Amino acid sequence: MRDLAGKTAFITGGDSGIGLGVAQSLCHAGMNVIICGVVPETLQSAQRELARIGKAEAIELDVRDREAFAALADRLDRGYGGVDVLVNNAGVGFLAPVAEATFEQWDWVLDINLTGVFNGIRTFLPRMLASGRPGHIVSTASIGGLLGTPGALYVAAKFGVVGLMEALAAELWDTPVNVSVLTPGIVRTNIHKGPPPPGEPRPHAPGATAEADLHETAIQPREVGERVLQAIREERLYVLTHAEHRELLARRFDAILASVPTDQGDPRRAAVERTVLANPIYDEILTAAEARQ
Repeated sequence: MRDLAGKTAFITGGDSGIGLGVAQSLCHAGMNVIICGVVPETLQSAQRELARIGKAEAIELDVRDREAFAALADRLDRGYGGVDVLVNNAGVGFLAPVAEATFEQWDWVLDINLTGVFNGIRTFLPRMLASGRPGHIVSTASIGGLLGTPGALYVAAKFGVVGLMEALAAELWDTPVNVSVLTPGIVRTNIHKGPPPPGEPRPHAPGATAEADLHETAIQPREVGERVLQAIREERLYVLTHAEHRELLARRFDAILASVPTDQGDPRRAAVERTVLANPIYDEILTAAEARQ
């Protein structure tokens, strides 16, 4: 989607952090931007900030509320003629280990960080396809969706988002709707000040660094927003933010490949496996990368 001016974007969790950074970039690109969140004060502040750039609206929405999602989609159909860019960004941070987490906390993290993404896609995608217009869906995961970082509940949800978007890319291969999955590292956000989880979990942060300190030394949300804007325009599936992650990712992928059986395998079985499992988006990404070299 090269020409974004005058088109409409809806961003969950767009009132602060990464979501606000994306909203700023899309506003600068000339889009009508609607953001949602659950805290009225930050919504109002974000709307005032975005209004200085372009056309923006803020709406209260909990991404777990499917009926509210549907009502909002109807409203945006009437007011804007539908959504062209959907950004599923709302999320919560939770780093407690599995042995300390409760069933209620598992449900809370997965309902917001993974099911909330599905709720947005399932609400808006059929409408986007029915319009016949070019569209784009971005979902925020985390580098913790590509690496087994601390915080197993959070990581499980973010791995789910990555898998969901990769599979969705294959499902939408022959449609005008493209997808991206954002896997940022540490970004300067207030996620550590977000809604508290149920129960009374002890605070956890990687290593000996306080979580608030991690976010204070991180990259800016606006830089992430510019990367998302570029991915929408260039129709890129993966949006990574840190060059420092290359070595970490290589080690994980090498470890996986080192664990694959080394026998030649059965050619007939291999043909069936390829038919079932092949995703054309991987070949497209590698071909494009080779062309840029």
